[in-house]
Amino acid sequence: MIKGGEFPPFYTHAMNIYCHQLGIIVEFSYCISMNEGLPCRNIIGCYKGRTDIIVILREKFTDEELRKAFSGTPKSRIERIMESLKNKE
Repeated sequence: MIKGGEFPPFYTHAMNIYCHQLGIIVEFSYCISMNEGLPCRNIIGCYKGRTDIIVILREKFTDEELRKAFSGTPKSRIERIMESLKNKE
């Protein structure tokens, strides 16, 4: 897989998980891109027992993108819900 490449269908369908931030089941494709195209800062904890998430993140994102995704102040639950609703429009 190349940086920024698409994931195989397995990742988008078989990797659904309960999101503690939103309180609903979400697809892996949401988790990997919900932060302005970058992964959720909680993705490592959520997927560490299900797949080698570090390898997936390193294949998909540059080091700079990963630093951006995992640094800074985390968004609140309501901020994530509002963003999710906004993105569906």
